[in-house]
Amino acid sequence: MRRITLGIVCALAVLPSVARAGVVVSPLSTFGGGDGWLAPGEGGYAFLGSANNERGLAYGNGHLYLVSRSGGTNIRILNPSTGADLGGLDVTGISGGTFAVNAAAVGGDGAIYVGNLTTQSATTPFKVYKWSNEVSTPTVAFNGSPLSGGRVGDSLAVTGSGGSTRLVAGFNSSPALAGNNGYAIVDPTAGTSSDITFSTTPPNAGDFSRSVAFSDASHVIGAPGLALRYTSFSGTAGTLIASPAVGAAADRLVAYAVVGGTPLLATANTADSHVNIYDMTDPTAPVLAATGNNTSGTLTANGNLVGELAWGPVVGNTATLYAMSTNQGIQAFTVSVPEPGEIAFFAVISVRLLCRRKR
Repeated sequence: MRRITLGIVCALAVLPSVARAGVVVSPLSTFGGGDGWLAPGEGGYAFLGSANNERGLAYGNGHLYLVSRSGGTNIRILNPSTGADLGGLDVTGISGGTFAVNAAAVGGDGAIYVGNLTTQSATTPFKVYKWSNEVSTPTVAFNGSPLSGGRVGDSLAVTGSGGSTRLVAGFNSSPALAGNNGYAIVDPTAGTSSDITFSTTPPNAGDFSRSVAFSDASHVIGAPGLALRYTSFSGTAGTLIASPAVGAAADRLVAYAVVGGTPLLATANTADSHVNIYDMTDPTAPVLAATGNNTSGTLTANGNLVGELAWGPVVGNTATLYAMSTNQGIQAFTVSVPEPGEIAFFAVISVRLLCRRKR
């Protein structure tokens, strides 16, 4: 009886750690210079530099989209395997904002969304542009004043497709306004938005300003550094579900995906560009599963703590992850989650070894 009980205890203790340890992150060797890193200015590329002009990155339609203000208003189309520039989206009619274009997201139907950045939404509206496809001209999907008077547009994420598409944009801590610890939910089909407010703190002012991610249609994750803000919303009311401690103070960029049935959250560090992958099976207690960094040498500082992560194609138990910390280039990783059978096999072996030592 004692051995049976011990075996059960060992199995319960080992299975979660084995599953999480099985995630593998490796450089996408075809990307950039062959090391999984498209460095700023590599090969003379004009649209990815170190002058704070590139802050938006998104994946969809089999391509990577880079938002660049180098030399004007640009939404560049990149080859997701190599990073090669394939041309740009039509930017006819784009104007207004502190920055006319800033962050990007792609809906489940392939629609491309790019928001401007406004530091004063009451006088300079927050705009979101939409491209139905890569050859279309942009239309204004939203033009309004979330958190009237606030700074909006540093972060952007999307969930859904067609009429169910929703965007989220976090509010900045400056200027100091009531409600700037929340975010706006934008309906690009109706052209409307709702300010999501929280009756308690945390969340603190600006907790969703640098990066946001949907885990599903009613849950939003922010990363103010040292912790996550895992929240839900209904109507205009936001609820903080948990603030699990994760990573370092500069781990500000986030993106969420389900790979091989396992929910994963990627974070990127705006100081040294390293990427962490967390198992979000229990979103109130994320567990670090893997880490990676393809950069080298001295990186230009990302003083604004901005940039964007984008999950690429998910094929079975493998996905591609793109990470851009502003001024530090774009990294591309292959992320692999072990098959359930592999997890079970290694768990059994680990249990046997552990229990053998305890006899």
